[in-house]
Amino acid sequence: MREVIAADIVLIAPPLFEYEVESALQRRLQSGAMTSEETDRALLQLSAIGVRILAPEDMIRRARVIARRFAQPAIYDSLYAALAELRECEFWTADKEFYEAVHGGLAFVRYLPDYP
Repeated sequence: MREVIAADIVLIAPPLFEYEVESALQRRLQSGAMTSEETDRALLQLSAIGVRILAPEDMIRRARVIARRFAQPAIYDSLYAALAELRECEFWTADKEFYEAVHGGLAFVRYLPDYP
Protein backbone atom coordinates (compact mmCIF):
# COMPACT_ATOMS: atom_id res chain seq x y z
CA MET A 1 0.00 0.00 0.00
CA ARG A 2 2.88 2.37 0.71
CA GLU A 3 4.07 1.93 -2.87
CA VAL A 4 0.57 2.57 -4.23
CA ILE A 5 0.35 5.81 -2.26
CA ALA A 6 3.89 6.90 -3.13
CA ALA A 7 3.36 6.22 -6.84
CA ASP A 8 -0.03 7.94 -6.83
CA ILE A 9 -1.67 4.83 -8.29
CA VAL A 10 -5.46 4.95 -8.53
CA LEU A 11 -7.05 1.77 -7.22
CA ILE A 12 -10.40 0.77 -8.67
CA ALA A 13 -12.92 -1.87 -7.66
CA PRO A 14 -16.49 -2.92 -8.39
CA PRO A 15 -19.22 -1.97 -5.89
CA LEU A 16 -19.07 -5.30 -4.07
CA PHE A 17 -15.56 -4.37 -2.83
CA GLU A 18 -16.98 -2.32 0.04
CA TYR A 19 -19.16 -5.22 1.20
CA GLU A 20 -16.32 -7.73 0.89
CA VAL A 21 -13.99 -5.54 2.96
CA GLU A 22 -16.60 -5.01 5.66
CA SER A 23 -17.40 -8.74 5.75
CA ALA A 24 -13.74 -9.78 5.94
CA LEU A 25 -13.04 -7.34 8.76
CA GLN A 26 -16.20 -8.41 10.60
CA ARG A 27 -15.11 -12.06 10.38
CA ARG A 28 -11.70 -11.13 11.81
CA LEU A 29 -13.34 -9.12 14.57
CA GLN A 30 -15.74 -11.94 15.51
CA SER A 31 -12.96 -14.55 15.46
CA GLY A 32 -10.83 -12.46 17.79
CA ALA A 33 -8.12 -11.90 15.17
CA MET A 34 -8.71 -8.15 15.38
CA THR A 35 -10.08 -5.75 17.97
CA SER A 36 -12.77 -3.18 17.26
CA GLU A 37 -10.09 -0.49 17.31
CA GLU A 38 -7.93 -2.38 14.80
CA THR A 39 -10.94 -2.94 12.56
CA ASP A 40 -11.87 0.75 12.67
CA ARG A 41 -8.24 1.72 11.99
CA ALA A 42 -8.10 -0.62 8.97
CA LEU A 43 -11.27 0.96 7.58
CA LEU A 44 -9.84 4.45 8.05
CA GLN A 45 -6.61 3.48 6.31
CA LEU A 46 -8.51 1.98 3.40
CA SER A 47 -10.67 5.07 3.18
CA ALA A 48 -7.54 7.25 3.10
CA ILE A 49 -6.24 5.32 0.10
CA GLY A 50 -9.43 6.16 -1.76
CA VAL A 51 -10.35 3.10 -3.78
CA ARG A 52 -12.49 4.36 -6.64
CA ILE A 53 -15.69 2.31 -6.97
CA LEU A 54 -16.72 1.84 -10.60
CA ALA A 55 -19.52 0.01 -12.34
CA PRO A 56 -19.13 0.33 -16.12
CA GLU A 57 -22.17 -0.59 -18.15
CA ASP A 58 -20.71 -3.83 -19.57
CA MET A 59 -19.00 -5.02 -16.38
CA ILE A 60 -21.59 -7.57 -15.26
CA ARG A 61 -22.07 -8.99 -18.75
CA ARG A 62 -18.30 -9.33 -19.19
CA ALA A 63 -17.94 -10.88 -15.72
CA ARG A 64 -20.55 -13.46 -16.63
CA VAL A 65 -18.59 -14.34 -19.78
CA ILE A 66 -15.35 -14.67 -17.79
CA ALA A 67 -16.99 -16.78 -15.07
CA ARG A 68 -18.48 -19.16 -17.63
CA ARG A 69 -15.33 -19.35 -19.76
CA PHE A 70 -13.19 -20.31 -16.76
CA ALA A 71 -15.85 -22.44 -15.00
CA GLN A 72 -16.05 -20.24 -11.93
CA PRO A 73 -18.68 -21.23 -9.34
CA ALA A 74 -19.33 -17.56 -8.44
CA ILE A 75 -19.01 -14.28 -10.29
CA TYR A 76 -17.24 -12.23 -7.59
CA ASP A 77 -13.63 -12.50 -8.79
CA SER A 78 -14.80 -12.29 -12.37
CA LEU A 79 -16.29 -8.85 -11.62
CA TYR A 80 -12.85 -7.56 -10.64
CA ALA A 81 -11.31 -9.13 -13.74
CA ALA A 82 -14.01 -7.67 -15.97
CA LEU A 83 -13.49 -4.20 -14.51
CA ALA A 84 -9.73 -4.46 -15.06
CA GLU A 85 -10.25 -5.64 -18.61
CA LEU A 86 -12.68 -2.84 -19.40
CA ARG A 87 -10.34 -0.24 -17.86
CA GLU A 88 -7.28 -1.83 -19.51
CA CYS A 89 -5.34 -2.29 -16.29
CA GLU A 90 -3.95 -5.11 -14.18
CA PHE A 91 -5.97 -7.03 -11.63
CA TRP A 92 -3.92 -8.27 -8.67
CA THR A 93 -5.62 -11.07 -6.78
CA ALA A 94 -4.71 -13.07 -3.69
CA ASP A 95 -7.16 -15.78 -4.73
CA LYS A 96 -4.83 -18.52 -5.96
CA GLU A 97 -7.61 -20.70 -7.35
CA PHE A 98 -9.01 -17.87 -9.45
CA TYR A 99 -5.54 -16.87 -10.65
CA GLU A 100 -4.66 -20.41 -11.63
CA ALA A 101 -7.95 -20.80 -13.49
CA VAL A 102 -7.63 -17.62 -15.58
CA HIS A 103 -3.98 -16.55 -15.89
CA GLY A 104 -3.43 -18.52 -19.10
CA GLY A 105 -6.31 -16.71 -20.77
CA LEU A 106 -6.33 -13.33 -19.06
CA ALA A 107 -2.77 -11.96 -19.15
CA PHE A 108 -3.70 -8.89 -17.09
CA VAL A 109 -4.58 -11.00 -14.03
CA ARG A 110 -1.64 -11.16 -11.60
CA TYR A 111 -1.09 -13.14 -8.41
CA LEU A 112 -0.52 -10.85 -5.44
CA PRO A 113 2.19 -12.97 -3.75
CA ASP A 114 4.23 -12.53 -6.98
CA TYR A 115 4.25 -8.74 -6.54
CA PRO A 116 7.82 -7.48 -6.58
